[in-house]
Amino acid sequence: MNNLWIFNPDNDIALGNNLSNFTPPRNARLLREAGAMLMAWIAGQGDYIVGSSSADAAWLETVTPLSGKNIRVFTPDVAERIEAARPWGWSRAIADNLSRLGIPRSIMPDDGQIQRIRELSHRHSSVIINQQLESYGIEVSMPIEVTDVATLEKLLRDGSGHVIKSPWSSSGRGVIYSDRMNHDRILDLSRGIIRNQGCILVEPKLDKLIDFAMLFDISEAGAKYIGLSVFSTLPGGNYAGNIIASENHLNSLINRYVDASVLEKTRSALEVILTELIGDNYTGVCGIDMMVYADISGGYRIAPCVELNLRNTMGYVSHRLARDIIPPELTGSMTVTYIGSNHDNSSGNAQSGKAQSCDAQSTPIFDNQNRLISGSLSLIPPNNQFDIRLSVD
Repeated sequence: MNNLWIFNPDNDIALGNNLSNFTPPRNARLLREAGAMLMAWIAGQGDYIVGSSSADAAWLETVTPLSGKNIRVFTPDVAERIEAARPWGWSRAIADNLSRLGIPRSIMPDDGQIQRIRELSHRHSSVIINQQLESYGIEVSMPIEVTDVATLEKLLRDGSGHVIKSPWSSSGRGVIYSDRMNHDRILDLSRGIIRNQGCILVEPKLDKLIDFAMLFDISEAGAKYIGLSVFSTLPGGNYAGNIIASENHLNSLINRYVDASVLEKTRSALEVILTELIGDNYTGVCGIDMMVYADISGGYRIAPCVELNLRNTMGYVSHRLARDIIPPELTGSMTVTYIGSNHDNSSGNAQSGKAQSCDAQSTPIFDNQNRLISGSLSLIPPNNQFDIRLSVD
């Protein structure tokens, strides 16, 4: 099928902005440009990707033996062939962007659906989902929606740590940790978020052990579980990377702390909850961020809904890499690294062969089925801003 894929990791910010003409912050824009070809790892045979560099087409040819798919860079002359638009996430901004590329609005969600996607992407959805999970007898860590600073001050007085979140934010943006910031500064920032977005969400700071997510496919048939994602974040909340491994291995990491029945019960409940909550407003990948944490008694629990991501996720990319690119018996990692403008790699030229974009100290080695069995492989063309890399342990 002639799908069109476009990488817009700034989409959560665009949802908060809610304008058709939206200019992402600089780092988000740089990641969008550098990471455009990341979509090659989830696109299908014969699909197109919106590129950002003249080197993209040549790079796609070098990874064809690994992906096993003939994927092409989009050009305006093929706009009439596109049957479905598949951005990283939907917002008014990306719909307008695609329209300017010549993609008809008839193959995109309509204005009402995009507005509903925006509403569902509000962190209030985590409150709704947690309430529903609680009705299934699942223990939750409930966020509190706060619309005034006076209420926030009361919550902060208990002396325990809190995490304060804006309704729409991306990869650590709009997240405040009460134990890392001056009290007055917390109130000033929270006041601004409430003024601009209507509220804040306040959660207890948990003693986190593992960040993970459950991935679902949302279609006319409802929400169907895809698999797990186990990931890591930097201290400020920014995404750092994923473990690339089989579902059994990822389950084993979590089951060290909590019984497998807890995961199974949560998965089954979420399929029902997401089907009812999302309805026919969205089709595609959905991720529910979770965590394993230690409670005050020294036991271990799951926070079963930290956040709803109604879009593609790095976890889904990782799921596909584990399925398609490395052998099932091996484990690896996907990392996102900011290089910065001083990195001496300004030419942007694609290298040839399986060793393109690889670290000289970790040359990728493949088996006879073109699966990565050792070393590392860059998942995007070389550039001087970001590296997104798959490595086998």
